[in-house]
Amino acid sequence: MKEVTFANRLMESGFWKVLLKIQGTIMFVTAAIMLAMLGAVVLARYAFHVDLYGYDEIILVDSFWMYFIGASYAMCKEEHIKADILASMMSKKMLAFTKIIAGVLQMAVNFVFIVLAYNMVSVSIETWTVSSLWNIPYFIPQISILLSFIVIGFYLTVFTIRDYNNFVSLKREGQTS
Repeated sequence: MKEVTFANRLMESGFWKVLLKIQGTIMFVTAAIMLAMLGAVVLARYAFHVDLYGYDEIILVDSFWMYFIGASYAMCKEEHIKADILASMMSKKMLAFTKIIAGVLQMAVNFVFIVLAYNMVSVSIETWTVSSLWNIPYFIPQISILLSFIVIGFYLTVFTIRDYNNFVSLKREGQTS
């Protein structure tokens, strides 16, 4: 029987679903923008024999948002790339313990990335660096990096709490049997 814990309740909450919906919407919109831009470039170049200057700046901003929000979405769904070949060679209890260790290490590394991304965005806002043609401020794509690491940190924390609860449940089962 699945034990109801804080992590499980949070993962089934409306907040979790809204967060997933926001990420999905951002990914859909950015993918549609990228597809439309690339289609417009091909049409302009080959049908009308003109170049759309500066489209790469828009594609760059769009792709940052698509990729980084997509990374946080993949983390939520636990569909990110991982090498878990050792999982098949471990007991359930050992696997649960290694998930906790991995989660804590990932949270530590992610915290460093959050600090670095925050510093990057702060410097970009202070210096007001912009793209060469459209004058798009660099902090606009960089915010996607910061937001994605914050959201990933949230998911990592919830998953590590969940994994800790699973480990404790396995230990209890081992003591009672």
